[in-house]
Amino acid sequence: MLGTTHIVGGLVFAYLFQVPNYAIPLAVIGSVFPDIDLKFTYYIPPKGVKTTLWNTHRGITHHPIIVLALFVLWVFLEKNYPKWDFYWNFLYGFWVGYLSHLVLDALTYKGIPVGLGYHPRFSFRLMKTGGIGEKIILVLLIAAFGGLIYLKSKGIY
Repeated sequence: MLGTTHIVGGLVFAYLFQVPNYAIPLAVIGSVFPDIDLKFTYYIPPKGVKTTLWNTHRGITHHPIIVLALFVLWVFLEKNYPKWDFYWNFLYGFWVGYLSHLVLDALTYKGIPVGLGYHPRFSFRLMKTGGIGEKIILVLLIAAFGGLIYLKSKGIY
């Protein structure tokens, strides 16, 4: 998925998961954060280099274990330090954005890693990154976001 789709997806997830308004910017950051690996890895490793979780795009930063670790950390902090709830909501927003990124990437042919290595991968195989399928998903996400804002303004959601 491309950045715009991830950002809109992060906003939709933020509203669906009822992230407090002040933490929504962290949901947006979380929605694009897994792609930080593009700065430090190869999109496709050079010939002769084995693809691992650590040397390619959609490797370790796209692994569901990261989402699980963030969630466990948030639950731990909420349970043990409830008076700091305001701050933990920023972590919650980041977690929701991160989750949205992995869900959207799981819709693509490449999917996301689920094992101890680069393979096996989980994918719904619905679309190609940047293709017409992604454009349709983006339009649907924008419509959903508009609908959620409307419902929230009316006090329905």
